[in-house]
Amino acid sequence: MEKTLPAGAPPKWLGSRGEELKNIVSLLGEGFVKCRANLYNAETNPDGCINLGTAENRLVFELLKKQINKLNVHWEDYMFTYNDMSGRPDLKKAVAQFLSDQTKTPLPVDPSKLCVFNGGGPCIEALIFAICDPGDGVMVATPYYGGINFDVQARARAKVIPVHFYSKLEAGQTKPFQISISKMESAYQENVKKGVKIRAVFFMNPNNPLGDVCTKQEVLDLLNFCHRHSLHLIMNEVYMNTIFKEGVEHHSVLSLKPEEIPDPQRVHFVWSASKDLSMSGMRFGVLHSWNQDVLDCAVMSANFHTIPVFVQTLMQQLLSDKDWLRDVYFPENNKRLLEAHNATKDALDAIGLPYLDRPSGLYIYVDFREFMSSITPEAELALFHRFIEEGIYLAPSQAFFSDECGWFRIVFSRPSIETKLAMDRLGKVCKQLLEEKSNVASGGDAEATNTLLGEVEHLTVAEGSTLENLLSQLKTGIQNSDWLKTNTADQWKDENPEAYKAYMENFK
Repeated sequence: MEKTLPAGAPPKWLGSRGEELKNIVSLLGEGFVKCRANLYNAETNPDGCINLGTAENRLVFELLKKQINKLNVHWEDYMFTYNDMSGRPDLKKAVAQFLSDQTKTPLPVDPSKLCVFNGGGPCIEALIFAICDPGDGVMVATPYYGGINFDVQARARAKVIPVHFYSKLEAGQTKPFQISISKMESAYQENVKKGVKIRAVFFMNPNNPLGDVCTKQEVLDLLNFCHRHSLHLIMNEVYMNTIFKEGVEHHSVLSLKPEEIPDPQRVHFVWSASKDLSMSGMRFGVLHSWNQDVLDCAVMSANFHTIPVFVQTLMQQLLSDKDWLRDVYFPENNKRLLEAHNATKDALDAIGLPYLDRPSGLYIYVDFREFMSSITPEAELALFHRFIEEGIYLAPSQAFFSDECGWFRIVFSRPSIETKLAMDRLGKVCKQLLEEKSNVASGGDAEATNTLLGEVEHLTVAEGSTLENLLSQLKTGIQNSDWLKTNTADQWKDENPEAYKAYMENFK
């Protein structure tokens, strides 16, 4: 007998999985949607929001359009029929040759070890479905690409295990947020003790949002760490051709000699056209694995993520044009990325914002902590929304699941006119932030200092007293003072309602 709902109760349309999927929160998605609702256009919406939060490269569209329009792609009968769900053979052959050339493999990439999907995210999800049971852990060093939580958890139901790294250098580190195997080891052991079954490590090289490029030794260290614990290693290398500084070499996991990979059956590679080829709208991703069981499972997942055959044919021809890629596209793309990167650095320097100066990617990771009155998740989110209201969408550290608030990723790969306008707006907001921080800091400092001095002025200095004794007396005097108890934030709010209202308006 069908159950009836209580009178006035709304109908329940979704199952529990549907409710979970519907209620997933993504700051990257939120920023994208809010920015798109008021998107900047020089002619029709000059006061609109400029998107410096979505990692897309808009510097080379005319190069792509010119080349694609020259391709000999026409509608053919085979495009209207079912094809190989893992990708057409001629496409996989072209992809294999492309990857062999770009990663400098010691042996040619085998097309039979490839499976194509409609994007890099589905490649990752397919891998997680293949190697993980629900609840299994996937270790990821923070800050990391924000979409990995969705790829790992939303439908595959595995669990991301963040391993937090920080800007302050720790033992063995030479740069902020540098991954250390010792900390990965500690995180692994801690989670195993809690009963978590760790199945894999996910890593991006080059890194998003940091722009770091791994050395060969760092790649080898990750491989050996995973081998030591029988873990799968998922290497996402979607930014491998965005290295715009000379002298920096990308060491792909595919570039290693067979004897350098201790457990190839647990090593998987992901690449897509979204970043390297500036084609996020084409939805083209590639999974490579030496493990046939994993590939067989991935092909079954690919049934839900196939690429239209017309697009497969277009991509096959585009990737086959080695001369254009080598002599035109990649050199010009990297030149424009470097110019945009330098222009954005100059603007950040003028504002006084610290940042990570890294050699790859479409973005710069920027430190706003000196401009914030408090370094908390709530304050960072308030600043995130304030930026959008001021016409600039920047992605906050929480979008990358970092444990260190106050950092934002700024994407610079946009038309220079837009980026300059966005940086002008950012400069104005930062000036306001410093003024507000100064006002908040100075509002009660004089009174507080005088009161506390009054509380401790009775202290006497005995002859021969050491500095330690003096500090101890001062500490005791402050602790015995009731100023901090009687002068609370709530009291200030009640006594200064207009000032409090103005303060809160600044953080909406």
